[in-house]
Amino acid sequence: MAEQIVSMYREVVSGKCNHCEWKAIATSYPEMVEMYHDHLRGDHPAAWMRA
Repeated sequence: MAEQIVSMYREVVSGKCNHCEWKAIATSYPEMVEMYHDHLRGDHPAAWMRA
C-alpha cells in the first residue's frame, strides 16, 4: 500500500490502491493510512471491511 521516500527536504509517503487507480502522497505514514482507509471506506466498502 505505502512506499516511503526520503527527499532532500522532507520525508514523503506515497500510497496506491490495489483495487483502482487511486494514488496519494502524504507527509507521514499515519496520514497515509488514514487517507487510504477513507478511500477504501468510500469507494471499496467490502475491501475496507476486510482491512
